[in-house]
Amino acid sequence: MIPEVDHDVSQLTVEARPTAGAAVRRAVVDWMDGHPRLDDVLLAITELVNNAVIHGGLEPDDGLTVTVGPDGGLTRFTVGHAGVLFAVDDLPPSSREPGASRGLAIVDKIADVWGVDSDGVEVTAWFEVGPG
Repeated sequence: MIPEVDHDVSQLTVEARPTAGAAVRRAVVDWMDGHPRLDDVLLAITELVNNAVIHGGLEPDDGLTVTVGPDGGLTRFTVGHAGVLFAVDDLPPSSREPGASRGLAIVDKIADVWGVDSDGVEVTAWFEVGPG
């Protein structure tokens, strides 16, 4: 799983397996080495990848595509996969209950801006962070 670099945008495709988060973290460390918010980015991207694997309705051989690239003064990260858009506003509130999902609440705290989009075929969760 070697990241591809094309015009300042890096991309990696991984299978939707429990090991996907670790593979993506390794790639992000390579892409973002020295970035002042690397730890924040690693946490947020792991949450998005894990959400896709756990809640995306994917089979283990289905692919997740992760990209990172510049977007103005921010750095944009995306996690895309086949699927149908869900309503972010309809998600249950985060909870401290065992097994409760807190991933998007974590992304919300870390990211300067984030969202979830769909073209009817693919769902893309994304976030952007600045240097500070």
